[in-house]
Amino acid sequence: MEKNKSKKQRKQSKLFTKLYFKITYWKKLTVALLNDLKTKDPKRAIPIWHVLEIELQSDCNRDCHFCPRHEDRSGIRKDKDGKHIRKSMPTWKVKEILDQAAKLNYKGPIGFHRLSEPFLDKRYVEIATYAKKKGLMISEYSNGDVLKKRPDLIKKIDGLIDKITIGLYDYKNTKEKNEEINFWRNQFKKTKVEFSLANEFPVIRQNSDLYDKEIISNVINNRCFGTMGLRIRYDGEVSLCCEDDQCNFNFGNVFNSTIEEIWWSEKHVKIVKSLRKPGGRKLYPLCKKCAMVLPVSMG
Repeated sequence: MEKNKSKKQRKQSKLFTKLYFKITYWKKLTVALLNDLKTKDPKRAIPIWHVLEIELQSDCNRDCHFCPRHEDRSGIRKDKDGKHIRKSMPTWKVKEILDQAAKLNYKGPIGFHRLSEPFLDKRYVEIATYAKKKGLMISEYSNGDVLKKRPDLIKKIDGLIDKITIGLYDYKNTKEKNEEINFWRNQFKKTKVEFSLANEFPVIRQNSDLYDKEIISNVINNRCFGTMGLRIRYDGEVSLCCEDDQCNFNFGNVFNSTIEEIWWSEKHVKIVKSLRKPGGRKLYPLCKKCAMVLPVSMG
């Protein structure tokens, strides 16, 4: 539905996005700085990550045009013919990463998604239960399709995961949107439910409809704190941020190194620190094209 918006609606969305940048940037930046003060280890060059993502598997049952995986033909999300890649991270490796995080005393949020639908993985309950025993807070994202077909799964994860954000992308009017919201809130009694409204919230991911040079010009000089998440792709590769699905910075692979070695590596620390300075985005090709302003993100 998003791609059928009128020119007027698109223009209004862009104006809203710019206003959103101005209002939220300093607020989010302040939150990130306060988090740093709380978690900063004087023995470390940068604090431990604020959020952990371990992608269980590579696929998604949808093909949303605003998602970066839509145009991928690299063999990471889709092959050269556009067919979905379906690969999984071994269970032993997922649990090993969770063990490493617990050993480092990480107690923050974790999600088992990246650019994928986590509930396509049949191991979800087993792995989420393991993570909870490690003291982690599970914050998950889903398009909801699998869960609608699996009320039994909803019962299993209700209370097991702390928060779930459901993407609402199909409603045609306010009535349908409210019906969807009420439906999902009635499904969960213990888990906090939030929503991602693609038709109302500004979509600023690279390759999305609202993404253009005009928007980039508003944020290119802003400091970036979006690098404070440890995001591990299904194949073990570690990305810089939510926009780096191709893992262009080559920080390392969890099959060859520990998460501690990768996070506090000289290369990673240098890049994170440089992006915290005004104009730091201009130093790297990927960051030059980035319009994201949120310091801490699960995206």
